[in-house]
Amino acid sequence: MTSEELLLQLRDLQAPAEPAWWLIAPGYLWLAAGITVLSVTVWLLLRRRQQEHLSRLAARELRSIQAEFQQDRDSRLLALRLSRWLKQVALLAFPTRQLQSASGEAWLEFLDQGLQQRPFSRGCGRVFGGEVYRQRFDLDAEQVIALCERWLGVVKPHLQQGRPR
Repeated sequence: MTSEELLLQLRDLQAPAEPAWWLIAPGYLWLAAGITVLSVTVWLLLRRRQQEHLSRLAARELRSIQAEFQQDRDSRLLALRLSRWLKQVALLAFPTRQLQSASGEAWLEFLDQGLQQRPFSRGCGRVFGGEVYRQRFDLDAEQVIALCERWLGVVKPHLQQGRPR
């Protein structure tokens, strides 16, 4: 072939095709969406687990107090431990309230919130109003422990809401 024939076979320069309006391949988009969904799911699960940690911890401590009472059968010590436990759980569930200084009737009325028949103000929970610090008082241990379990059930949603940052 001659050079003239070869030149005749040449074609004009062609401009490249216009680029697509979206340069990212669909596979990468699916990968990014999957990673985002997975990250949000893991974050929500970890947050829920952390929030439930306080209620599990409170329930475990109550069981521990009950087990200690089963061993030593000291009702005065049981009342002191439960009183301290009630205050600790209340402070965790309601951190913005002024509960550190609550005592007597005000404390019992706070504990009665959400419970029927006001068992702390009028029932066996009355021991936590100040009688716990006396030398002698009457205490139905099983009934008081059951009352604390009921109270924990009422307070549990507040423990699971998480503390304000």
